[in-house]
Amino acid sequence: MIQRRRGQGLGLALLALQVMNIGVENIPPVTLATVAAQVAIFLQIGDLSRWFPSANTVCISAYRVMDRKEWQTLILGALFHADDIHLYYNMASMLWKGRQLERRFKSVYFAYLLTVFTVMTSIVYVGLNVALSHLLQDRWYNMTCAVGFSGVLFALKVLTSHYSDPGVHRILGFIPVSSKVVYWAELVVIQMITPNASFTGHLAGILVGLLYIKGPLKIVMDSVLAPADRGQNSNFNYRSEPSAPPPGDDYNRHTGGETDYNRYTGGLSEEEQIRRATDESLRDGKIVSL
Repeated sequence: MIQRRRGQGLGLALLALQVMNIGVENIPPVTLATVAAQVAIFLQIGDLSRWFPSANTVCISAYRVMDRKEWQTLILGALFHADDIHLYYNMASMLWKGRQLERRFKSVYFAYLLTVFTVMTSIVYVGLNVALSHLLQDRWYNMTCAVGFSGVLFALKVLTSHYSDPGVHRILGFIPVSSKVVYWAELVVIQMITPNASFTGHLAGILVGLLYIKGPLKIVMDSVLAPADRGQNSNFNYRSEPSAPPPGDDYNRHTGGETDYNRYTGGLSEEEQIRRATDESLRDGKIVSL
């Protein structure tokens, strides 16, 4: 079981610093509300402790969903973070991705997108683990329990990569990868350097993102609620606002110069940041981190 170390406030302090650097007025409302809600859940403000008492009670697993019918974990587990460092890296990434995508889709549709992606990523995660359990005859996959928002962030990563101009990313600082497929490279690299991270959780997010940009998910979603502005802003530039760098994300485009988010990450790539955050979250626990 992971015990949240409330005495360690570094992650919360770094997140507050990032929000102040960007400026609350520059964060779109749904993105800001999503970050604020997950901070409130972590701090268990008000009656939230009743819904989120511990990682063990809200974590997502195939066993809990399929056998015990604990459907609420499909949402609760995605919103729960093991500690403040885990929370910081995920929410810093959310600030970056959310600002880009919410401006493209507008707030109502982006809220709809986040809701669908959260549920779908958890469902696909469960489905992948059930499939692996049967395929490999290993019940461990059914029992593996995970918490965190990274699966949804991987789904958003697919969208930001798809809607951005083509470019090159440097994985681990030296491996060139096209921005259009960088999430596949990061899926492999993150698992290599952080074995305790949830491979199926991250893969689930990528599959949900691909279902949206290449599969039927967008068609189905748009039949219920279409984006407010279909024809404009088909692309966006990740370097359009250098004053608000992405401390928890991977979009350090190789442009021949350094971006200023090194002030917040110490020069760490996203893979290295995730490794450190996951190590902090999982040092004494058995619940995998999303």
